[in-house]
Amino acid sequence: MTAAQLLTSDIPLLLPIDTVKCALDMMDEYKLAHLPVVVEDIFKGLLSEEDLLESDDSAVIAEVKSTYLSVDPNLHIYEVVALMASAEVDLLPVVHRGIYQGSIDRSAVLSFLSRVAGWGAEGSTIVLETSVSKFSLVEISHLVEQNGAQISSFNTSYEDSGDMLVTIKLNTVDIAIILETFKRFDYKVVTFFDAPEVEDEIRNKFDQFMRYLEQ
Repeated sequence: MTAAQLLTSDIPLLLPIDTVKCALDMMDEYKLAHLPVVVEDIFKGLLSEEDLLESDDSAVIAEVKSTYLSVDPNLHIYEVVALMASAEVDLLPVVHRGIYQGSIDRSAVLSFLSRVAGWGAEGSTIVLETSVSKFSLVEISHLVEQNGAQISSFNTSYEDSGDMLVTIKLNTVDIAIILETFKRFDYKVVTFFDAPEVEDEIRNKFDQFMRYLEQ
């Protein structure tokens, strides 16, 4: 999926002759901290709320510093997400050869991650901890699939210790056997979510223990 498939034309545009107050009011209305400056479809720059707040309300946009931050419509969405995070912006203009095509905001990114990347799919989430040398997505996938499930999405991160945290989203909520399988293969299960079967089992064991203490 590319940037062109996520852009929206609903984002308001600023003109160089607009006042700072006008721009701030627009940002407040649309709950955005950045807006594009466009003149007759030509992209002029991305304006931030932070820079506007340093200027007088009566000043015009042309007097305020902006940045020429944008993405090409053919850029992959993963690169768009990375740029949005590193630049700390809530909106990225999509520009081709200087022509403004539209923008991608955070809601579009969240929608993509939920629908296409599998984050919002029905099923349980398991977080595993393993050493970098032991990590094998092939093995993890095999352990999941041998129990009749599939991984719909995954990502990795690193602990301060250097070990890896592997987060996997499965297409099932019946994960009791999968959790036991991971433990048998020396994967540490850090936590899991959306697994009623397992949660009920743990809750029942807790209730039994409390009843034992009350005897």
